[in-house]
Amino acid sequence: MHRSQGGGYSRCAANLAVFVWLVVGLGPRLARAIELPPGFVAETIATNLNAATAIAPSPDGRIFIADQTGRLLVWKDGRVLDTPALALHVTDYWERGLIGLTLDPDFPRAPLLYVLYVTDRPFVHHVLSKFTLDGDRINPASETILLEGDDQATLGGGVPAGHQGGALRFGPAGRLYVSIGEQTAGEPSQRLGTLQGKILRLNRDGSIPADNPFFNETTGKYRTIYARGVRNSFGIAAQPKADDSRMFFTDVGGSAFEEVNELKPGANYGWPRAEGFSTNTAFLNPIHAYPPMVGQSIVGGAFVPGSAVNGQSPSWPEKWRGRFLFGDFMKHWIKALDPDAPTNVLTFARGLNGPVATELAPDGSLLVLNRSAVWRDPKKFVPNAGSLVRIRYVGGTVARHSTSPATNEQAAAGLPMQFDAMPKRLTREVLESWSRARPGERGGYWLPALEWHYEVEEEPVFRLPVGRKLRLDADGRLRFPAGTVFFRNFLVLQDPALRPPMQTIETRVVVLTADSAAFGCSYRWTTFAEAELVEDGEQASRPTTTEARATHEIRWWYPAQEPFLSLPITSPAFLIPQHAAELNFRNSSNNATLFNYLIQEGLFDPTPDAASIRAIPEIVRWTDTSAPIEARVRSYLHGNCAVCHQPGGTSRGNLDLRLTTPLARTGLIDGEPVAGDLGIAGAKVVLPGSPEKSLIYQRVKRTDFFRMPPGAYHNEPSPILPAMEEWIRSLDQTTKGNQPPR
Repeated sequence: MHRSQGGGYSRCAANLAVFVWLVVGLGPRLARAIELPPGFVAETIATNLNAATAIAPSPDGRIFIADQTGRLLVWKDGRVLDTPALALHVTDYWERGLIGLTLDPDFPRAPLLYVLYVTDRPFVHHVLSKFTLDGDRINPASETILLEGDDQATLGGGVPAGHQGGALRFGPAGRLYVSIGEQTAGEPSQRLGTLQGKILRLNRDGSIPADNPFFNETTGKYRTIYARGVRNSFGIAAQPKADDSRMFFTDVGGSAFEEVNELKPGANYGWPRAEGFSTNTAFLNPIHAYPPMVGQSIVGGAFVPGSAVNGQSPSWPEKWRGRFLFGDFMKHWIKALDPDAPTNVLTFARGLNGPVATELAPDGSLLVLNRSAVWRDPKKFVPNAGSLVRIRYVGGTVARHSTSPATNEQAAAGLPMQFDAMPKRLTREVLESWSRARPGERGGYWLPALEWHYEVEEEPVFRLPVGRKLRLDADGRLRFPAGTVFFRNFLVLQDPALRPPMQTIETRVVVLTADSAAFGCSYRWTTFAEAELVEDGEQASRPTTTEARATHEIRWWYPAQEPFLSLPITSPAFLIPQHAAELNFRNSSNNATLFNYLIQEGLFDPTPDAASIRAIPEIVRWTDTSAPIEARVRSYLHGNCAVCHQPGGTSRGNLDLRLTTPLARTGLIDGEPVAGDLGIAGAKVVLPGSPEKSLIYQRVKRTDFFRMPPGAYHNEPSPILPAMEEWIRSLDQTTKGNQPPR
């Protein structure tokens, strides 16, 4: 018996959230109903919003919308007015531009709007200003500048136009809180001589409260610093209470955790020296943090009233009252937590479209701003893709829309083609029925387990629907027909003396509903005979046994259900083969590859010709010491890292770690660091002959938040390390790799 090649979480992102916005599929998505709790309804009240970044609802029913390009829009009487209230001069490349917006606490009696924007006059820096609204227009001459930020050219950063922050919120005693990102530079977050990487606190007239925590340690504008160690916050919220208010903010993670933090005066939240939970007592830990398997870019922040507001009773059911709402731009959901019991996190909404802001309107409805586009990178930005959604509680039994297209068609193994029809409970008997082919059905065919899982074995198979076949594109991409089902069973060794000695801890299912769409779900086995559907991702400890019968526990991640998966880049938790090379794998040296076997079985239509078959590279078992060392390393990187490190993937930088990419075009050899050099002088992605200066080796070796893959739930070094070290040392010192075309 062997341990599989698989690995707990394959997202080998060097620093994912730096450019989490660069993801294929964040343009306009197919229109699907938003999934909400019973009694809630959603309506889209504005569309075609361009580069939207923030919203501010007013008591008179208007909604102000910030456009990154500098326009301030007004939603009124059911539509966005044709003429902007204000047009600012901004520099709007990447994450710069008009990025923050809030209203005066006494609005509209005090018709003041506060905005945060980035301008290039006379140099690139943040500007915090307030303007006076006259009707639906703002006279630009009414601008009062409250604070000007630092010259960004002096602060560094891999991409200085990134990580600009932008959240604005009034809190207790009418103080204004402002988030400024660290512009991908990291260390400015820790320094008191810059505003970058901080939460700031000012009076509404721009003066600085004398009780700010660093007032006596700093001078000038730096006395506004209220908290540090912040990476890139997109949401600040005050918890409304009768006696006082607590402040909270969301912070986008680097590679390991997205955070919900309670905002405390003088607190240091650790970035870039810590991410998520830390044992360093100098840093304040988040009240809640979640890994990339749950989401990859936390946004927004708003509280559901827990008591009467403006003399009106709360309009939300008791279950949601007093909860903090936050969203995830990449995963298109909104969740809710109780700050006093932050482990109790509930999913409130799914199926949104790149949400960037959440705000409670005065009438108690929730406003969600969908950006639905990457930041303003000229190559990938999609204009006019945003929308504004209002979610209201209307009570009663609101009919819930299906999250999948209605159809009577069945997928392979008799599974439904609709996500909603998947069973909430899975028995061993049902699982075994899925493994039996129906008349005319082909499968199940084993798949190579390409990822590495610590102490967990993976058994993946797929089944084809009746009468349908695979297709091979000219570039080697696999096309599975709609109705194909992929099963991945994950097992641990329970007792070597038992038969069978392995116990299933999870069954993961992916059903293709179209050529480029699918859904995925996970079942957690609670007993040998019964498993339950995992609705929200969760980590659990599971007992396992060594061959010597020593019992210990491992940590395992159960991914949340995914009603919408877009191909070819899928959720890392629900990977399916994308290229024929992933099937061009030998189970033993004497057998044909799986790819050739499937061709012989007549499972392709049309049958690939001899030239196409020869063009497909063969992937190897990276644990096979008889295989060429480079093939082992490249196969490992393909199975564990390439899901993110490829064109259109969620990682930052230009790495393309697919086995199908020639080595010289991967960006590996002599590749320049994009996500930091770990303090290693002269470091490259791979420096021939020197694993000590090769970042890919060092990142795989790490067990802290710089580790690769970043979402690992154990502290075990990858078994590929000896082979990777040998390969790097074997490379010719003069080897030069060409970077992929930009």
